[in-house]
Amino acid sequence: MDQIEEVLTKTDIVELIGEYVHLKRAGRNFKALCPFHSEKTPSFIVSPERQIFKCFGCGMGGNAIKFLMEYEKMEFGEALRFLAQRAGVTLRSYRPGPDEAKKRRLYQINHLANELFHFLLVEHQTGKKALEYLFNRGIQKKTIEEFKIGYAPDKRNFLEQFIVQKKGFLKEELEASGLVFKTETNQLIDRFRNRVMFPLLDPRGNIVGFSGRLLHPRKDVGKYINTPETLIYHKSRLLFGLIQAKEAIRQTKQVIVVEGEFDMISPYQAGIKNIVAVKGSALTEEQVKLLHRFAEEILLALDEDTAGDAASRRGIQMAVSQGLNVRVVRLAGKFKDPDEAVQKDAGFFKKQIKKAVPIFDFYIDSALSRFDINTAWGKKQTTDELAPILAKIDDEVLRSHYIQRLARELGVAEEAVWEKISSSTILASPRRRERVSSTQPEDLPRRQETLADYFFSICFQHGREKLLLKQELSKFIILPAQKRLVRFLKKYFKKNKKFVSRRFAQSLPPELLEIFNGFYLSPLPNKLANKGDLEKEIEKTEKELKLAFWRQEIARLSKEVVLKEKEGKDKDVANLQTKINKLLKQISLVG
Repeated sequence: MDQIEEVLTKTDIVELIGEYVHLKRAGRNFKALCPFHSEKTPSFIVSPERQIFKCFGCGMGGNAIKFLMEYEKMEFGEALRFLAQRAGVTLRSYRPGPDEAKKRRLYQINHLANELFHFLLVEHQTGKKALEYLFNRGIQKKTIEEFKIGYAPDKRNFLEQFIVQKKGFLKEELEASGLVFKTETNQLIDRFRNRVMFPLLDPRGNIVGFSGRLLHPRKDVGKYINTPETLIYHKSRLLFGLIQAKEAIRQTKQVIVVEGEFDMISPYQAGIKNIVAVKGSALTEEQVKLLHRFAEEILLALDEDTAGDAASRRGIQMAVSQGLNVRVVRLAGKFKDPDEAVQKDAGFFKKQIKKAVPIFDFYIDSALSRFDINTAWGKKQTTDELAPILAKIDDEVLRSHYIQRLARELGVAEEAVWEKISSSTILASPRRRERVSSTQPEDLPRRQETLADYFFSICFQHGREKLLLKQELSKFIILPAQKRLVRFLKKYFKKNKKFVSRRFAQSLPPELLEIFNGFYLSPLPNKLANKGDLEKEIEKTEKELKLAFWRQEIARLSKEVVLKEKEGKDKDVANLQTKINKLLKQISLVG
């Protein structure tokens, strides 16, 4: 076998994807909420037998390499190399693509820079004041080592001398890393000077950038600056401290989200290990998906104004819609941030974590504290702010609970709050959607196609492939692609006695392979695991296929009857009617 096949053979796709999303067994396959689009009902299926995945909602599908390319935004070669290392396969003739090669060079530059910064902080006289600063802030030596914190000296071209002149990298590569910027005179100037340096890691442990804290704050420059967006650094995808915290998050199924490095490091050092920091003030879609790999609950320990602003609400709503429980840790006005709270009273912070408020209670409490609900105008302001938030709650019981609470707090009729929320443009009534869909009945050809798809899925997933070769069923399969698949199946069984899905898949052209994969991954009822129920379902589906075909034929012949009657061709009408009557008789016998 070639090396790509060897890597894929030695990769367990269920284990791999299970590190990114919560998979649940569904018959012979596994299912989950799709990581590539928002959905409420799982339509993302993974097959351990075929080693493939497919989402029946957005259509995304493929093998382990494809998953990493889409989820981690890797190039093909990068994903192959990652899986090869994971599986212990040495790639003999692997050549990275141009972007991957650039990424690897940037990783190397960041790694070298971090090693230098860390050395200067803990071993060199240059970093003595920075080390004292960290100690004064309560950061211990072992924590500095664990997070590989460093110090960037107050020199303009320090990194060019080290990375370019000593290590042999190109000036263009150093500039692309974001560690330096170019002046109008084409000089490379260090972006980080006289700063405590925090390396920023991606989920695989690569250093993708840095956050630098100015040692002595000045009015003309920011206290904190970060690496700008580069080929490898994207602020929206990054969570500081995830590498250190992910095992604790996995164990507790809970993650505390703070803003800033010290707010993460101080609690972590105090034994609160399930904690990460966002870069910026709001959770992004990518960060929510990343956290959902490990956690079932998010506790927000952000500034309370930040937790309630519009940008944060988008991320929070996304987390709630994906099934994550979101709560808010309140510092009760005693401390400005988690770092200060832990340094001065770690016990208080731990208590506040246990007392975290559900997110929608937080929103209601926040609005009630800011508006005068003793006035009609204050009640209007409160409902104007909260209606769009409550309207986005997918769970009807949860939404009803908070509507009842809001009505009670405002002292108004519950119906008035319902009306306000129902009129929100954000809430689309489920009943209205049902009415719209019910006015569009499924046509007969589509019914037959759906039944045929279902029958193919049952046969391929439950070892009944030879049923598809039955002569009496062939005329009820109308789609050309399905007919072609049956022809390939006949060829396969002429050469093979036993059906092996992977071997059969190798015989198919790409367009049929995709269709076959769809049948193999299509969600089926759990009851089919029972042999008796399986046989009944096969029999029932065969019957439904016949009935759908005959009804479609009657509809087609009836249209012909109308045309022949207009043309005055009575003999043709009689012949057509005879055919219709035969079909009606068959339907009555089977039905």
